[in-house]
Amino acid sequence: MSRFFMIIFLVYTLSFFVKADADLEKQIEDMRAEIDALAEAVEEGASGGGEAGWWTRTSLGGYGEVHWSNSATPVDTKVTRSSTSPANEVDIHRYVLFIGHEFNQYLNFASEVEIEHAFVQDGEGELELEQVYLEQNLEYLGIENTFIKYGTILMPLGIINETHEPPTFYGVDRTVVEKEINANTWWETGIMLNTRIAEGFDLTAFGHTGLESSDGDIRSGRGKVFKQDGSNVAYTLRLEYTGIPGMEFALWHNHQTDLNNTPALGNVTADLWGGHFNMSPSEGFGFRAFAGEWNLDCPSTHSCSTNGRSKMWGTYLEPSYRWSLGGPLDSSIGVAFRAGAWNDKADELDNASNKIRQYDYMINYWLSPNAVLKMDYENQKYYTNGKGTSGINLGIGYQF
Repeated sequence: MSRFFMIIFLVYTLSFFVKADADLEKQIEDMRAEIDALAEAVEEGASGGGEAGWWTRTSLGGYGEVHWSNSATPVDTKVTRSSTSPANEVDIHRYVLFIGHEFNQYLNFASEVEIEHAFVQDGEGELELEQVYLEQNLEYLGIENTFIKYGTILMPLGIINETHEPPTFYGVDRTVVEKEINANTWWETGIMLNTRIAEGFDLTAFGHTGLESSDGDIRSGRGKVFKQDGSNVAYTLRLEYTGIPGMEFALWHNHQTDLNNTPALGNVTADLWGGHFNMSPSEGFGFRAFAGEWNLDCPSTHSCSTNGRSKMWGTYLEPSYRWSLGGPLDSSIGVAFRAGAWNDKADELDNASNKIRQYDYMINYWLSPNAVLKMDYENQKYYTNGKGTSGINLGIGYQF
């Protein structure tokens, strides 16, 4: 009898596990079907075949760089660096995030948030919103190769101001001449039109907020759209030729209706004229050239009439050569030499005493096209008194 009950118990137990196993298999099959349906829906949305989620039209990018700078001369003879900076300095120079969104094929959003020097504390470091704008493609109106941007936008001046990700240029730091003359990085708020006017020729027109300077200093006059005066309007025009593959020629002009932020001192109009050439191939010979000049109309009541800032100029030449190393990372190495000069007080009687020249000897090693190791030797001096700085700089840069 006990054997009989044991057999019955085993039969019921086995039937329970068989039923449980069958239920489990059905649940697994149902889950697989749901996953396949979800994957199919995502693929359809990404390819435009169905209603896509917002995440399929939102993009994320960015860049960053770390610098080590070592000056061979005492700090107090430096020309362009702050007297509070150490001669031997390591700095997370900047970390930048891009966030973009495509509303549809004719309307996009773009933004750029930047942290400089790792953090912000006691007036040191910066957290900035450098770009935030809408871009409209007018093709839906039957107007081809024409775009309008609305918002806070990088100024279309020079080589570096719009394109300054570390893998795109030689040298650990950005070109000092463009920093001094074009106030890199410089952005303003307004409306920008870009249109193709002939084969290879593009015209950019930008109406925007203006500089605010009490002494004519262009770089310190950037308002960075922080509660900026909206009454001092300005405009920028650029004519660009890219009809020869790999080459870029541009002429540009910026007009400030009044960069004076102290009305009692009178109206100060200012005009920047300049141009550049850029050829930066991924392999072979490259060359960059830049020239720009500011002219300020300063009333006798304003300090720029006597401090020499009614005229400022800068120029540089930069030949380079880059070799492809190939390999699984698509590595390359390049060398460049830059000879530059500038004068931010060129209208003084003894203007030669303010003229500065700088030579940069540079080498870049691209681990991949979007990641680079850099080294340069800089030698910067005033023409007359010989004061200046020289030293070696190392850098790490990337973009994604």
